[in-house]
Amino acid sequence: MVLKTAKVNIQLDKESAVSLSQQIYESLRNQILSGDLKPGDRLPAARNLSKSLDISRPTLATSLEQLELEGYLEIRQGSGAYVCSTLKQKPNRDKEGQGPAKLPISEYGEFLEALPEQHETGTTQQAEPEICFYPWRPALDQFPLEEWARILGRQARNSDLSVLDYVFQAQGDQWLREEICGMVARFRGVKCTPEQVIITMGLNQGLNIAASLHLRNGSSVVVEDPGYSFAWSIFRGHGANVVPISVDAQGLRVDWLADTRNAKLVYVMPAHQFPTGGVMPLTRRLELLEWARRKNAIILEDDYDSEYQDHGKPIPALMSLDTNGCVVYAGSLNQLMFPSLGLGFLLVPPHMVGLYTRARQYAGEQLSVHLQRAIAEFIQEGHLDRHIKRLRGLYSERRNVLVQALVENLGGKCGIVNTGAGVFVLARFKSKFNDEEIMERAKKQGVGLVSSRSFYLVRAPRNEFILGTANLDEEQILEGVARLAKIIG
Repeated sequence: MVLKTAKVNIQLDKESAVSLSQQIYESLRNQILSGDLKPGDRLPAARNLSKSLDISRPTLATSLEQLELEGYLEIRQGSGAYVCSTLKQKPNRDKEGQGPAKLPISEYGEFLEALPEQHETGTTQQAEPEICFYPWRPALDQFPLEEWARILGRQARNSDLSVLDYVFQAQGDQWLREEICGMVARFRGVKCTPEQVIITMGLNQGLNIAASLHLRNGSSVVVEDPGYSFAWSIFRGHGANVVPISVDAQGLRVDWLADTRNAKLVYVMPAHQFPTGGVMPLTRRLELLEWARRKNAIILEDDYDSEYQDHGKPIPALMSLDTNGCVVYAGSLNQLMFPSLGLGFLLVPPHMVGLYTRARQYAGEQLSVHLQRAIAEFIQEGHLDRHIKRLRGLYSERRNVLVQALVENLGGKCGIVNTGAGVFVLARFKSKFNDEEIMERAKKQGVGLVSSRSFYLVRAPRNEFILGTANLDEEQILEGVARLAKIIG
């Protein structure tokens, strides 16, 4: 019986960085998987194949041996190489016209599929405008990079091998949790123990953990309108119904909570509401705490932008007033230090520590111990406190420059909603153009704008923009506003 030799098609690129043996391996493997070479097919003799490809026998042998090892080929002594006779080949999509498999997804997967793309934070590969009034970007050029690099390098050189092992402290490194306790006591008036601190991978993971522990399918969550839209998506992803309540100059309208039914969680930013900038006064905070006590509800306090108040000390956090253990506090160091840090934290009531610790354990690994201890040392040496103090004055100056420039350049065409604190100003333009047209016209002039529209659940005001100033110096702010004045119309 004379066995028929199969035809193979191998194209080699001898200038490629990929080795010749790897090219032969990939070519034969693809022909077997596609069905061009079928189970039982005999390959050309090694001597003939190496000669036709103008390669050495050892190079070819390396490829064939790897294919045999992986089960694609059978090499029979004295007979040659054959496609494995028991191999079950996958269909060739190109030949049969089949698309990718339709994999099952959950209700959560369907929810995520239906979400529009969100571009509220972060950077992209596309070139940014020359002057970006982005509210999420801090003054990166002011960060004490030399001190941070020194501390980070020292921690990275730590010869303690235990820091290279798995991190078994689900809550995070003890030293870092102790420093965060001191930080929230100094800046936010919150007295807590390190056991109450849960280190997370950014703010959103903390919100996800809280939502997973307190929300059931069909639960109602009260949120501020406007507010942080990523949080709304997180709550909805856990099957909750999001109930918007409007805000005024003093934050959430707590008196409207009486109209909500079955709400077991309220998500608020009492220190500096985003994006309106409202600060919730003491009387309203006490009303909110009393509502939560009566309803046995959770208050999820997002302590956004609270450190950058112009005058006096920042108003203490809502959690500092909580005597019933109903407030969960969510914070982050990403804006205080730098966004790519990826560190957030939760402060939880003492009776919830065990539950939150288990939830954090199942949420994924912690940041490396090296990084956590570097952050702890950075705080302990006073660098963070000095950095915040320096930025508080700088941000106040930049915000005042922006407000004055808007008044002088736009006059009655610009209404300013908030000016008192923080790293952004909410402004409404009077223009014949809509939001999209203004942003597009501004982009052509090298100015990046963020509309507030995506932060509203009910009805967004026309031509309202969130103008961040933290990452811009005075010259950039003045030039940016001058360009805006030319295109508002």
